[in-house]
Formats: sequence, C-alpha cells, structure tokens
Amino acid sequence: MSIVKVIMTLNVQQRLKGISMNINIKVGIIGLYFITVSAMAEDCMSAKWKRTKPYDYYAEETRASTGTFNGGLLFLVENRHFTKDVRMLKKGSAGPQPTDLIFVLNTIPNHPSALDAYSRYEHRYNTVESFRNNPMNKSPLYDAECMFNRASIVFPKEINTYIVWGMHHARYGKYHLAIEKYKRALLIKEDSPESHYNLGLAYIKTGDIELAKDHAQLAYKLGYPLLGLKHKLAELEVEKGQ
Repeated sequence: MSIVKVIMTLNVQQRLKGISMNINIKVGIIGLYFITVSAMAEDCMSAKWKRTKPYDYYAEETRASTGTFNGGLLFLVENRHFTKDVRMLKKGSAGPQPTDLIFVLNTIPNHPSALDAYSRYEHRYNTVESFRNNPMNKSPLYDAECMFNRASIVFPKEINTYIVWGMHHARYGKYHLAIEKYKRALLIKEDSPESHYNLGLAYIKTGDIELAKDHAQLAYKLGYPLLGLKHKLAELEVEKGQ
C-alpha cells in the first residue's frame, strides 16, 4: 500500500503576553501503512555477476565438470547456496535469507527454481509478519519482478523463465499479467503442457471458463499429469448445475 501523507496548513492566531502572533503550522499526518519491499528494493540490473558474466542454467558450460570442481558450476552453486533449507525458505546457508538466493541468481540468473524461491520469499516477507520479524530473514535486496525481467533479457528464449514469472504474478493475484507470461511461453514452445495448464488455472481466476477448458484440454492431451485444473473445472460444472 502507498504511504498516505496529508499536509495540512493551519493558520493559528495566538496571543502571548499581549503580542499577536500568526503561526503557520504544517502538520504531517501519516496514516497506517505497509511499505512493500518493491518500493525500497535496489535495481538488480546494476548488480555485478559473481563470475564476471551470467551463466545460462541450461547451457553445457554451466553443468560440465572442470579441473576446478566436479559436477560443474551448477552443482557447486546449488550444493553451497541452494540447499533444501534454502529452497524451502527455512534458513540460509551462507548467511541470513535471502543471501543465498541472490548469490545463485547473480551467478545463474535464469535458474528457474531459484527464481521461484525468490518470488516466494518476497511474497512471504511482504505478507507474513512472523516471517518478516525473524532476525535471520532480511528484506529482499532486489524486487522479484526485476529478477525475472533481467533473466528474460539475458537469456530471452528460455520458456521456464516465463512460466515461473507467470506463477509469480499469480501468487500476487495479478492473473492478467500471469496470462501474458504464459502466452509468452507458448510463443517459445506452443506444445508446452505446463504453459497450457497454468493458463487454464489463470483463466478460471479471470472468469474466462471456456478458455480455461480449451487450455485444459490441450494440457492433458499433451500429457500433463496434475489433475488440479480438471477438478476445478468439474467443481464449476457442479456449481453451475445447482
């Protein structure tokens, strides 16, 4: 929510010891508010890459073993900075949260699971007071939206960036923006079952049930395993018949 600030000018005429005084008082009244992280975050575009350049999550050079370490850069980064506790937002590995997530994304900016975890961290920090008050959970340094945008600029042809970006918007209830990202994913790969599935869920939220059915049909035809969308559409049919 935005800061509510009202400036009122009060012209007060006061007599003190026989002297008339005109006092112009500016009173700032600040209402109750929450400052969202995005309003305070730094610009991730100016962040320095941890290894002089961004590494593509899907590239062979990110995964290939080298003489320095086995398992490749991806294994090294995940083993030290993307542990189970970090993924689950329980605690950091190298410092307070979200230090490790930022390290991962400043090394491999299109790491899909790290992008999703950063989105979840930001959302939880903004919405759960007990999580925010934990001294080991720090305010996100960068806006999650910036992280997604950076990933899409550096490696624009990776479909999973847009799918997870759509999930990020859906997490905040911005379903029209989520739909835009899922459609962008389909431009990269039109037979993506996960994109069709998530589009179906988003269309249910916007009330476009027929479109939701169309994308559900495509998702399941392409072999998508989760039945949540199918069940939601079935529940709507039952409600419609009542």
